[in-house]
Amino acid sequence: MASGATDPIVVIEFDAKIREIPYGSKSRFSSNKGCLKGTRMAFLDFIIDWVNDPNPDSERGLVLFGQAGTGKSSIAHEIARQFHQMDRLTSSFIFLRREQSAHHLFTTLVRDLADRYPSFRIALGNIVKDDSALRIDTRDYDFLLESLILKPLKDLRIVGPILVVIDALDESGDATGRTGLHEFLAENLIKLPSNFRVVITSRPEPAIVSTLANAQSVKTKYMNDTGLAKTHDDILAFFQQRLLSNKFGHHLKALAEKAEELFQWAAVASQLILNPPACFGYSSERCIKHLLEPSTNRCGQDPLDELYKDALGWYFKDKEERDLFRSVVGQLITSIEPLSIHSLITLRQNVPYDEDSDAVVNETLSRLGSLLSNVNLSDKNLPIIPLHASFHDFLTKKDKSGDFYVDDRDAHDQLAHSCLNLLLDPVDGLKFNICKLETSYLANDEIEDLNTRVDQHIPPALSYACRFWADHLKHTDFKTDLFRKVEILFKEKFLFWLETLSFTKNIRLAQSALATLNMWLASSQGVSTTSGPMRNANN
Repeated sequence: MASGATDPIVVIEFDAKIREIPYGSKSRFSSNKGCLKGTRMAFLDFIIDWVNDPNPDSERGLVLFGQAGTGKSSIAHEIARQFHQMDRLTSSFIFLRREQSAHHLFTTLVRDLADRYPSFRIALGNIVKDDSALRIDTRDYDFLLESLILKPLKDLRIVGPILVVIDALDESGDATGRTGLHEFLAENLIKLPSNFRVVITSRPEPAIVSTLANAQSVKTKYMNDTGLAKTHDDILAFFQQRLLSNKFGHHLKALAEKAEELFQWAAVASQLILNPPACFGYSSERCIKHLLEPSTNRCGQDPLDELYKDALGWYFKDKEERDLFRSVVGQLITSIEPLSIHSLITLRQNVPYDEDSDAVVNETLSRLGSLLSNVNLSDKNLPIIPLHASFHDFLTKKDKSGDFYVDDRDAHDQLAHSCLNLLLDPVDGLKFNICKLETSYLANDEIEDLNTRVDQHIPPALSYACRFWADHLKHTDFKTDLFRKVEILFKEKFLFWLETLSFTKNIRLAQSALATLNMWLASSQGVSTTSGPMRNANN
């Protein structure tokens, strides 16, 4: 427990300001993504012993490096799960390939510290209440660490380890340049109090390895560490628990060998065996036979890439199916934040290339349960993301994926059209008084049922389109048809767009959207940045 005053009245006074600090609620660890029981025990014991080491000279950070598919993320989720069960986890942050999220690592930690330690909450509250200009949504790492973490911690004494788990640092979207997140952590972890323990996983990208391996107060380990890794035995145990021994037992050792110490290969392979594409003539036995065949002559191809290519080839055999796959999955992996099936269908219904979007999207995604999350559940409002980052890499590199290659510029172009068409739709798009308020003379925080109205009248797909149409636009070439849609948006629905952003607490995005639009217009030879949409916005 932390020492210091915990007067509940004082704490309540700070709540409103602290709640304005952004929180990465979708970036927390997942209890079902940990290690299978009895596996990775040497790694887990090593990390647990390090977390519990009371030596004040112990390293603040422990970085676990491993190639894609080696199981480092499972270890991160498992450590977070175990300490959460013991009520000893302070914060966790799982990076996805989303470019806005890096600074939320710090703001999420701030909120978690405030929730867990009343004395920190009071110290933070005193800081935020005394500075009305405090930049709680800044992306300045130095400010976030110094002003919102180190300053309120300065005079506090918190007993026991403060554990923070960070998974997939290489996916933060900020791994290059002088302000890269890995460089900032390497320079600043030493500033944290001595009882901080920060577990980090990452692929061994050269820049990240060289920076963190030489950082003060950082310990590094590798997934192929001979003293800790028993990967083959763990993968065999994985197959023994996932597959029925009385049915597939005589294949398990061969499958474990074929996995080549890649847990992700074992996870995808077992899912294919348990749920074979029967509609295409594949049984479990046929899947196993194919998986155990000697590798083809794909020169030097990664085993995971070969497995992905085989699995997709089973499900999508002809050109029309593969074109559809690239369109549907391309939009999912290119979206700025994860889309649900329902939101994806709504967006695709607003473009002419897909007249039967509901059936098409569901049929396409239903085949991908071994590769994408939540695609075969009854709840169609859950976010869809690749189950493993290596699948995203496979799809976005043509030399790996071949016919299944996703061109991100094509996907951004489709999403830009989808977002703008939805915003302009006369029925489902932006409209006057979208939340059906009885009066316009009340501020948002004076409308008691505003959250309920937002849920009723601003569905997730429309909210997504409002927030991210410009982000997709900036990844496309200037095209007249897109320009005309933007022009109509600004001439006819600009104020409705601002109102919707305001109701959803995203009004700050308007400025960045306008800046992005200005740059996109500047990329055109034939349209001046002082005419069209921007002129109307400025007026």
